[in-house]
Amino acid sequence: MIWAGKSSPGVFFPSPPKHLPSGFMGEKAISMNLWKKILSLDFEKEYIRSFLKLLFFWNPLWNLALCLLTGDREIESILFRWGWNFSELTLIGLFAMMLMKVYLWGEKLWTSRRGKASLHHRTGWYLLLLAFFIPPGLYLALRMMVTGINLFFPGDPISAVFKWTYYWNQIFWGWMLLLVCSLFISWQDLKEAANLSQLRAEELEKERLQALLTKLKDQMNPHFLFNTLNTVASLIPADPSMAEKVVVKLSTLFQGILAATRKTHQPLEKELEFCRDYLDIEKARFGSRLKVNFGIQGDIDPSRVWVPVLLFQPMVENAVKHGISTRANGGEIWIGAAEKNGHLELWVEDDGVGFGQSPYRGSGTALENCRKRLELGYGNEGRMEISNREGGGTRVCLILPLVTADPSHQEES
Repeated sequence: MIWAGKSSPGVFFPSPPKHLPSGFMGEKAISMNLWKKILSLDFEKEYIRSFLKLLFFWNPLWNLALCLLTGDREIESILFRWGWNFSELTLIGLFAMMLMKVYLWGEKLWTSRRGKASLHHRTGWYLLLLAFFIPPGLYLALRMMVTGINLFFPGDPISAVFKWTYYWNQIFWGWMLLLVCSLFISWQDLKEAANLSQLRAEELEKERLQALLTKLKDQMNPHFLFNTLNTVASLIPADPSMAEKVVVKLSTLFQGILAATRKTHQPLEKELEFCRDYLDIEKARFGSRLKVNFGIQGDIDPSRVWVPVLLFQPMVENAVKHGISTRANGGEIWIGAAEKNGHLELWVEDDGVGFGQSPYRGSGTALENCRKRLELGYGNEGRMEISNREGGGTRVCLILPLVTADPSHQEES
């Protein structure tokens, strides 16, 4: 604030945004709180506190700096000018504060009698009124200080001579600095609005990606259902009792799947259980022609490692349908998980006919959806690698970050 040509740097510290994103934690949050408590001025929400900080924190510091940089450098002269200016500025501030409070009280009374909502005045509005109060405030402060000197100090009384030619220069530069401060505050407001718009755009993009992930995940359910029902259909003519048992197991399996797919992630242990249940159904069809091996390498705890729901299981379906089912002697499937360079690797291998050699021409839904879910969920850290297995067959490897906490809770928070 500018009082009689002096500036108070307080206006250079408007209040920080009230709605910081959740990422602003730790040291940033502490620094922003310190900024708000000590440095910021917000006349709209903290009228009294802002004026007290302006009068008794910024004014003495600012005036001391001016006295050190301008005029006589002697200690006695600096202390006298600092005390005089501080007293003068404090009187102007109290004068402006009183008049503003009276105006606000009258405005509130006027609007309440007519059933209107009270107006909200931002910091820039107070700066404008303070600029208006500088000339009369200077004149009043000079009169009051001279009167006090004549009253409390002996000797001949002194007269208060208010020379506009002297004070006009201070008033002019005071107004100019107030204008700069107002422009700075406006820029801060625009910057905050831009940040809020960016945050909102990021939230919308996150919601769009989450909706797309949900759509891709939901597409897996009918894909799995159709393949399993085809297995049941193939068993009905050959072994009706076995088909009945498979339907019962399928019903139990889908109860668990529907409960799990209400979430976006689940422990790796659950994902592997789905694969086992599915393969149990397929074993009813293939018998001894289908061999399955599960292996967890390293110190991975499947109950504590989290993966996207039904991300892994469709790869097992493809191994059975495209790799094993076309061979007269059947084949073997290897399912495993391991940690490598801070990432989780999940793989399905089969010793079947090889990738792209199956007579079944599928739609590619499972592979494409899996790729998209990895890309949307993990960016560059999630990918799918398909290669030929040594000794024949296909190897599909999913690489994603190693997550040991439920990401669903983090997304909701």
